[in-house]
Amino acid sequence: MYLYQSLESKLRIGLKCGGSDGLSGITANPLIGRVSDLIVGSGVTSVMTEVPEMFGAEQILMNRAKNEEIFEHTVNLINDFKGYFKAHGETVSENPSPGNKAGGITTLEDKSLGCVQKGGKAQVEGTIRYAETIRGTGLNLLNAPGNDGVSCSALAACGVNMILFSTGRGTPFSTVVPTIKISNNNALYDKKGGNWIDFNAGVIVDGKDFDELAEELLDYIIAIASGQKSVSEKRDFHELLIWKDGVTL
Repeated sequence: MYLYQSLESKLRIGLKCGGSDGLSGITANPLIGRVSDLIVGSGVTSVMTEVPEMFGAEQILMNRAKNEEIFEHTVNLINDFKGYFKAHGETVSENPSPGNKAGGITTLEDKSLGCVQKGGKAQVEGTIRYAETIRGTGLNLLNAPGNDGVSCSALAACGVNMILFSTGRGTPFSTVVPTIKISNNNALYDKKGGNWIDFNAGVIVDGKDFDELAEELLDYIIAIASGQKSVSEKRDFHELLIWKDGVTL
């Protein structure tokens, strides 16, 4: 118990999804949200990003703002990114990638309603600008695009020391901090578990107890924080991408 408390007091967890499918909002993302709530409840920090994938579900986050000031910051975070899209001639309402659509997500709202579940039910404590660092504890929102490489690099730059990354389509991507890849479905884990994927949330649809699985994921997070290597670290696979001029989804 002391080890848990000691490590949790130092954890800063980034929350990210990529290559989603129809189970994103049913398995891995709600599981990440439950774990985020657990660590936030311990007085530490989780950071959710990919602002374009909040479009259509932003009111859920705004309604959980800590106070009026954080509410206004959250509104500005969303509106500024929409302005960025429009300034580059990008349609705000057309976000899902071909891979997302092939996985069963057809609309922006489908994607967003699943995406924001990674933030659990905690109140929003603050927002972080791109290239700024974490200033407080609790659930924070980081200004960065949905692009896996750019957003995960932004999470690492803001100060997280681990990222929970859910995926239903599969991706070998990993950034410069331990990137725990969580599969949305059993088929992906059966194919890529131990190679690209660390943890399987697909067992939720088989009836696995949700709270029990959340504890198992938390145990795995603590093990990685204690020095055990994630799958991507074992493969020595790391990427760093910077937000470039022009539109980045």
